Amino acid sequence: MNRRQLAFVIILNAIISLTIAVAVVWVVEQRRLDVEPLVALETSNAAPLPIPTFTPTPAAESPPAEAPTPTPTPEAIGEDEVYIVQAGDILSAIAARYGVSMQAIMDANNLTNPDFVFVGQRLVIPRGGSSAPPTATNTPFSASTGGTGLRIASFVGAGALASEGVQIANDSDLVVNLQGWRLEKENGPVYQFGGVSLFPGAGVTLYTGTGVDTSVSLYWNQAAPLWERGAVARLVNPQGQEISRLTVP
Repeated sequence: MNRRQLAFVIILNAIISLTIAVAVVWVVEQRRLDVEPLVALETSNAAPLPIPTFTPTPAAESPPAEAPTPTPTPEAIGEDEVYIVQAGDILSAIAARYGVSMQAIMDANNLTNPDFVFVGQRLVIPRGGSSAPPTATNTPFSASTGGTGLRIASFVGAGALASEGVQIANDSDLVVNLQGWRLEKENGPVYQFGGVSLFPGAGVTLYTGTGVDTSVSLYWNQAAPLWERGAVARLVNPQGQEISRLTVP
């Protein structure tokens, strides 16, 4: 068999194979059912799907809220009382008002500095088991016309406005309220005290300059020093009687 005959046989076999493949594909296509009728048939014969329904479940009733437990009023703690510090209060005046010592209030409230109390602070006032309000006889006060034992003790920082002051001491065994008392510079300005109480053995310093008043420090708010050498300070009670005087050395 020469080359021409071999090529003819190959081409003939290819034509026959192609014809057979086309015939098989045609037969398969003729036998396959149409998809659209099947879908339509399935849809028309199928039972309608049920529409889901939801039944709401009633919410469980929450138990009623418990009433808050009442807290004890801040004005009473056991047998003691609570005092709320107001503007202008000092510890010594609070102690005098309740007829207890300043140290007792400091111990009851764990205070270390008697000069530091602030507005709104709650101070426990120890009553020693007695719920009755204090009377004037609980703490003795000096007679308003007396003042024996009150004196000008010394000058501090004379000539320097930032530190200059006059120290006043209570050498008596009575509590003295300085309300209405005056410290005067002879032929000079006058300072009138407010409700400051001096306990036995205690004292207060009146500074010439500016600052914040405490139970042991008061401020005159002067613009220049007052106590030069030779100046005389006078302590005068509310009745105008001179109780003590001291000259700057």
